[in-house]
Amino acid sequence: MCLCSLLYDVDFFALLIFTVLFYRNPERLDTEEDSHALIAPIDGQVIAISKVSANDGKDWLRVVIRKRMTDVGVLRAPMFISEMEVKKRFGLPLEGTSPLSKALREKIVFTCKSEFAEIKMVVYAGIFSQKIQLFDKLNGLKRSERFAFLNDGEVALLLPLDTRIQVVLNDEVKAGESVLGYFAYEGK
Repeated sequence: MCLCSLLYDVDFFALLIFTVLFYRNPERLDTEEDSHALIAPIDGQVIAISKVSANDGKDWLRVVIRKRMTDVGVLRAPMFISEMEVKKRFGLPLEGTSPLSKALREKIVFTCKSEFAEIKMVVYAGIFSQKIQLFDKLNGLKRSERFAFLNDGEVALLLPLDTRIQVVLNDEVKAGESVLGYFAYEGK
C-alpha cells in the first residue's frame, strides 16, 4: 500500500467524521409535562436576555441563543404551535453584531401562535450557513418537533413580557430538552 492511498483513506474518514458530526440529528424527547413550558429551539449558548421594542411599538422579552459549529443544527418547535407565519429575507453569510451585518444577513422571522401566547423566532444565518433549510411541515407542530436546519447562526426569541425565564447568560441549552421558561397562566 503506497503512502498516497493511505492519505486518501485518512482524508475520506476525516471528511466522513466531520459530516456525521455536523449534520447529526439526535432523537430528543420532550420530558416537560407543563403545557406552558417554553423549550429551547436549538442547541447553543444563551448570549443575551433583554427587553426590546419592536417596530410595531410592542415590547418583548428577547432571548438570543448562539449555535456553535459543534452544536446540533436542527431547529425544533419551542412550544405547541397551532399556526406559524414565515417571512424570509435572503442575504449574505455574515457574522457580527454591527447594525450593517445584521441588516445584510439572511434571516427568517417565524411568528408562532399557540393557545397560550404568540412569540416570534428570528433566525439569523451565520458565516458558515449556506441557507436556512425549512422542512415541509410548519403548522400544527408539537413541542420539540423538528421544522428546520441551521448550519451556523443565532436564534432570537421574542417572548411576552410576562414570560418567566429560567435560564441565565452563558447557559448551555439543548433543543427539545432544555426549558427556557414558562408562559404566564391566565389569571395568575
